[in-house]
Amino acid sequence: MSKDFLDTEFESFKKSATDGYKIARKQHENLEETIKNAKEQISEALDVFKKSKYMDTSVTESLGEQLIEISKSFDTLEVKTKEDIQNLKKSLSRFSITLFGRTMAGKSTLMEFLTHGSGESIGKGAQRTTRDVRTYEWNKLSITDVPGIGAFEGQEDESIAFEAAKNGDVILFLITDDAPQFSEAECLSKIVNLGKPVIIILNVKATITANSSLKLAVRDIEKKFDKDHIENIKRQFRDFASKFGQQWNHIPIIPVHLQSAYLSQNVTDRDKIEQLYSISRIDFLQKVIIDSVKENGKFYRIKNFIDIIDNPMVSSMETLLEQSNKNATQSRLVLDKKRKLEAWKIKFKDESKNKIRSFLVTTKSELYGEVASFAENHYDDKNAGNAWRKYIENYNLEIKATDVLKLIETRCNNHLSEIAREIASELEFSNHVVEDKSLNMVQIIDGKRIWNWGVLLTSGGLSIAAVITGLCGLACAGPLGWAAIIVGGIGALFSFLFTDRNKQINDARQKLETKLKSNIDNICKQLDKTLQKCIDEILEKRVDLLCKEIQRILNVMFSLCDEQRKLAWGINHRILDLNKEIFVSALKLTGFDGLQYHVKDIARIPGQAILLKLPGGVRFPDDSKDKIHKLMREEVSFVFESDNKWLLLARILGKGIDRDTIKIEDKIGIAHIPIDKNNLFLVSRVRLAQQLTELLITR
Repeated sequence: MSKDFLDTEFESFKKSATDGYKIARKQHENLEETIKNAKEQISEALDVFKKSKYMDTSVTESLGEQLIEISKSFDTLEVKTKEDIQNLKKSLSRFSITLFGRTMAGKSTLMEFLTHGSGESIGKGAQRTTRDVRTYEWNKLSITDVPGIGAFEGQEDESIAFEAAKNGDVILFLITDDAPQFSEAECLSKIVNLGKPVIIILNVKATITANSSLKLAVRDIEKKFDKDHIENIKRQFRDFASKFGQQWNHIPIIPVHLQSAYLSQNVTDRDKIEQLYSISRIDFLQKVIIDSVKENGKFYRIKNFIDIIDNPMVSSMETLLEQSNKNATQSRLVLDKKRKLEAWKIKFKDESKNKIRSFLVTTKSELYGEVASFAENHYDDKNAGNAWRKYIENYNLEIKATDVLKLIETRCNNHLSEIAREIASELEFSNHVVEDKSLNMVQIIDGKRIWNWGVLLTSGGLSIAAVITGLCGLACAGPLGWAAIIVGGIGALFSFLFTDRNKQINDARQKLETKLKSNIDNICKQLDKTLQKCIDEILEKRVDLLCKEIQRILNVMFSLCDEQRKLAWGINHRILDLNKEIFVSALKLTGFDGLQYHVKDIARIPGQAILLKLPGGVRFPDDSKDKIHKLMREEVSFVFESDNKWLLLARILGKGIDRDTIKIEDKIGIAHIPIDKNNLFLVSRVRLAQQLTELLITR
């Protein structure tokens, strides 16, 4: 019956595949146009940054590296999808099944049974060469047996296996009952992500040979088919799904004993043949495969072509959004540091100027304390100005002022270096590795790159020296010099006038003290101006410079976020087109053609879920939803449209989220939602929501 059915449906399968090929080719042409426009945007963005005088060269280069990587990845995406479509085109005339499983799981045994082979290949799976891909025919279905999968099989084998899986209309995934393995589950998750329909074959392990006691063998095998044992193995394997953000409850798991199925073809006793065939339960597996092809074969042929281009586009779009989100997160970290630095600058400036004033108050107090003694010793000294200059030099005012300035600058440099290290460290910390390596990123700021802060005090020190030397020099011919001349001439003058000598000396001392204090005031006043100017210079050439550098980095990072989102949404438009194509195909094959005209947009995660955006009040028949779910093996749900993105987002996420926690920044197209990554339903809804709202959703 199965052969007759496949004979009659063979041409319809070919027509479906041809339709799928036309859809894939058309969408690839659209993708080429999208990529062409994206590369033009990248080129324009690079030109803008290269011409901007505000861009730091190293940062601009990092931006360029990211954009160039994206451009290269788009080239790869375009070429690879075209190659995959052309490879799949070669299978237009046949329905293809790909057999997956780790070495020694029973793939060769299944092949020998289906092809009525001699059993020569059984038990020799481990001896196969890496590139040994075997294809054979069963009931006019093409079955491809790929190299073993699993961590212990080798990366090259797995790559070949997954390349072969792209051409498979249905995947047979073989596991055993002797303990489900994580490596097997990991491979299945990748296949599910491809959107492939899967039938899991659970091969129970119970040794039997042609010479075994049939009665004992049947007893042992029946024990292996114990309902609790089988259900426990199924549960263990399906539990792995949550590790990959998936659900596998819709995937059938068919227990069989492949060894007895093969032996049933290689014994002559009819009773033994029937018993072996019966206990193998292979008939049920064959029925499931044939029924799957019979009921859904036309759709699988179309779907295979659509998903061959849809999957890489969804992956690339989500990767771009994830990278944009990462750059946005890093931008916020840098912006926070900039704001803190600006606040610290105000505090630092006030504290530094207060420190200078405190230093000058102490200096003035100490120098005032020496004025009386100096005046007593030099009131009649014609070289009092030179003596005062030497005194100031010995006081080491220049060194003391420079030390104060050094302490201030050192504190500034230390803080700025710490800020720089924090930025580099936090960016490195937030630089998580994205799952899809097809769109690699480079960091905007190299973690090893750090701002180095030299000394600015050369000009400051010279200014300090100029103030002290200049004012002391003036003292020789200025206030102190004139005071000395006056003191020197006082004796003769007042002797001439017969004035009291003690009064003359006292007046001369007081006048000298007044001049000395005036000189001290002038030195401190000018020194205050010079030191304050040095502080302003430190702020300008240190803090302000770093703020400008950070702002340049922010400009690059925010611009890169925008570019990545633009590219993502450009791809998303093509994804939405493909989603409509596959949904229309599903409606036609389930007898509901025409319902698509009531759908505004469609979001889809291949192999997992499909979400229809409907006008308010429109209802889909329940039976249409059930049939589409059964056909596509994807959860089908609906949401009513709204021009309000917040409301649309809330509707998509449903009751599983507190609406008050949804925050949207309309200007930059970002939504913030606190979602537990372990909540698989909400994670899936977020992915669907991004397609329908074109909001970058961060969690």
